[in-house]
Amino acid sequence: MEPLAGERGPDLATDQTELPHAGKLHAGALSLIGNVGLDIGSSAVTASMAVTIGAIVVVSGYASPIAILICGLPMLGIAAAYRRLGKWRVHCGATYDWGARSIGPPYGFMVGWVIWLAYVVGAVSIIIPLGPYFLSFIGHNVNSRLGEAVIGFIGTVVVFGVALIGVRISARVQWTLLAIELIGVAVLVVYALVAIATRSHGAVGFTPGWFSWHEMGGASGFVAAALISVYIYSGWDAGMLLGEETRHPRRWPGAAAMISVVSLAVVFALLTFSFQAAAPLKGIESHSNVLEYIAQRLAGGWLAKWVVLGVALSALGSTLACVVASARMGFAMGSDGVLPRILGRTSSRFKTPVAATVIVGVLAAAGAWLYPLGSSTVQTSFSKIVSVDGILYALFYVGTGIAVAVYYRRLALGGAWSFVQVGVFPVVSSGFLLYIVVKSVPGLGGWTSEDLISLYVMLGIGVLLLIYGYVAKTSDFFRIRREVFDPRQAALAEARLGTTQRIGTSVGT
Repeated sequence: MEPLAGERGPDLATDQTELPHAGKLHAGALSLIGNVGLDIGSSAVTASMAVTIGAIVVVSGYASPIAILICGLPMLGIAAAYRRLGKWRVHCGATYDWGARSIGPPYGFMVGWVIWLAYVVGAVSIIIPLGPYFLSFIGHNVNSRLGEAVIGFIGTVVVFGVALIGVRISARVQWTLLAIELIGVAVLVVYALVAIATRSHGAVGFTPGWFSWHEMGGASGFVAAALISVYIYSGWDAGMLLGEETRHPRRWPGAAAMISVVSLAVVFALLTFSFQAAAPLKGIESHSNVLEYIAQRLAGGWLAKWVVLGVALSALGSTLACVVASARMGFAMGSDGVLPRILGRTSSRFKTPVAATVIVGVLAAAGAWLYPLGSSTVQTSFSKIVSVDGILYALFYVGTGIAVAVYYRRLALGGAWSFVQVGVFPVVSSGFLLYIVVKSVPGLGGWTSEDLISLYVMLGIGVLLLIYGYVAKTSDFFRIRREVFDPRQAALAEARLGTTQRIGTSVGT
């Protein structure tokens, strides 16, 4: 996406002294590829497919890949919003900071709180499948609750250690896990495509009718598939919270977000296309581990084992990305004093947020231990919290889309293309995601269900913290003045100083 009139992206890396937390975080530690790895790893590609392939085929038939690709468009709209806001200001709090400066501190605080909640719940929940899948990989009893707890706990400790050592090692570990899981999945895709083409192993042969509106089930089928699609995409924004630790911080985190969304759209659509018809539909519906079932049918035990390992590593990698991302958000809010200031402390050696990482690591370890061994009441309560995590992601994506439209509202009036880029595209994307959130409520039992009550409680805690901080004036954050992009001043700055200067010129409101 090319810069708009009056807005030029820098060609040089931002001076480290310009970063808001210079000296506290490891500036320049991540490459573009490292940032992309954490984005994609956070979405848990293989684990997401294992969980959702059966459900999405049931609701939208063999047209599921089309629904996934369509849902990629609003995600791309939000990624473009992240990219543009990241060129304005580099900040590990992302929309927490941008929202405060464009719309107001209360708005920024609540978006930041939702981001932190989404990633903490993600870190606590995604580690749970590690135990059963790893037990299956080693041929142990998958119903061993103690085994699940021990493996999940060990996995959490490993993730915590890696996250604490630094973001660079986190990215390297993430790419190692991704390579192992994606190679196995790629082999399975080849087997599946051959089976579909030859109609062997009980596979369904492809016909153009797969992609018809009728096959999708009309509007209701699309909406149901969109609900699932939003869930599987969630997490691609993790690298934006690592902007201060990425080289060329005004360009590469945003570029990584765009690359990640496009890559995930293609990968999820391809995997769904390949796996949905590689086995009889009844078989897909009746097996909890769908990928293992398909691999066993098409290639035998060796590939089934590899795929099972891939799902386990996918869960481990997603937990790592969630811990890293949530720690940065906690650090950003702790540094500003809107959350306990201890969260704003970093390791002098590793340049990582120690307290913020420890808190998420402890919560994830507790979840890994308590969920398998806890009572049915504990498991039910936990499940209700986890069930709304997709809504949390969608809400802060919506918040980001609104923030970019508000901050660049003057630029949007500068021409038709500008209006589309910073007005129509983010607002329509946000509107679509908000619509999906509303449509997901009946499936959770309605607005007064226990699932939604858990969401209200989590958001309510944030509101109470906001009110306390705002009234008690505990932080200068609540005195931040609103800003708006001024294209005329930006054009003058470019003429005077050249295009390698800081992006964007704001004026207070």
